[in-house]
Amino acid sequence: MNTIVLAVAISFALFGCVRQPILITKPEEAMEIVTSWNVPVLQDDRQLSDIDAAARQSLEYYKKLPPETPFFFGPEKVTAVEMAATLQHFLVIIENGSLTVEQKLERIKQDFTLYRSVGSDGKGKVLFTGYYEPMLNCRIGADEKHGFPLYRRPDDIIEIDLTQFGNGFPKNKLFGRLDGKKVIPYYSREEIDNRKVLANKDLEILWCTDPVDIYFLQVQGSGKVDLGDGSVLSVLYDGANGRPYKGAGSYLVSAGIIPKEAMSMQMIRQYLRDNPDQIVPILNQNQSYVFFRLDTGPSIGNISVPLTPGRSIATDSKIFPKGALGIIFTQKPVLEQGVIKQWTPFTRFVLNQDTGGAIKGPGRVDLFCGQGAEAEITAGYMQQEGELYFLTRKK
Repeated sequence: MNTIVLAVAISFALFGCVRQPILITKPEEAMEIVTSWNVPVLQDDRQLSDIDAAARQSLEYYKKLPPETPFFFGPEKVTAVEMAATLQHFLVIIENGSLTVEQKLERIKQDFTLYRSVGSDGKGKVLFTGYYEPMLNCRIGADEKHGFPLYRRPDDIIEIDLTQFGNGFPKNKLFGRLDGKKVIPYYSREEIDNRKVLANKDLEILWCTDPVDIYFLQVQGSGKVDLGDGSVLSVLYDGANGRPYKGAGSYLVSAGIIPKEAMSMQMIRQYLRDNPDQIVPILNQNQSYVFFRLDTGPSIGNISVPLTPGRSIATDSKIFPKGALGIIFTQKPVLEQGVIKQWTPFTRFVLNQDTGGAIKGPGRVDLFCGQGAEAEITAGYMQQEGELYFLTRKK
């Protein structure tokens, strides 16, 4: 997510447990219109009022765009002005104090057109995972305890927009560095962390206690840091090396170390704690490396607005409309004293405000869970099937 982009520490993609999705690269193919509201009963498991802030963030995004900027809901093209009108009408309904919740939901059914993601199977099957904001213990300078750096984006990374060279490339962008007159891949994780190729170049922005914490921060794409003096800062995604992503969980499953049905972020952490000699070789399986910048504000999604816990989702930004109002049908955990007792179905209105390096295709959604122990548990274990819908105001 230009931001919380690699929101997959807790995704199946991180764990390597997902069957190959159907290949969808065009937004026109990612959704289909629902001719009638033939979906589970429309509801929201939270107070409708708490989606207000998230909706207004997307509204601000649309207002900054040229009015005719196109967004695609499957074959339907909708302009930025129409996207803003959808959210404005939605807000009018949910903020109407004279209506009951049931009446508000009925108005939404009457006034909006519904589109369903075709999912990974062409029939609407979507895998939902979660991501969260980790908290790290860091310092401005290195000391005996804080010896692992967070790096800012190096100035020598070259970004190549391949769309300027035609449509025959599998990717839209490449990242690399110059070697004489040649462009070669940028340094890998092993070269950065172990060979120290970026050390002593004034790129270190903070020093942390644990390389595993840094790894999961990179996977999440952003988080918070405690500087030990009462100060807490945000560390936000500021680019990556462009190398291929392969999660630690994927390696542990393929190597037969952890069964795929038992895989979670917590299981990865436990294995690395129990086998410290394996930390370096396992983390180096993932060549991808993320760089950060410091900030005092909240986590920001790929449309450059703050993310709202429980209401912001990350999807494939190439095929789904940025900032759009959606509805998700999936399952959430029931926690008792930090332990998941069961999973229960829920329905919720959400805003599509982020993306992720491993969130690809119409069958993947990452739910932003926020910060704290409960968010970490939910994000670490959430691997639930469900359905994803988007809404536009009827013309």
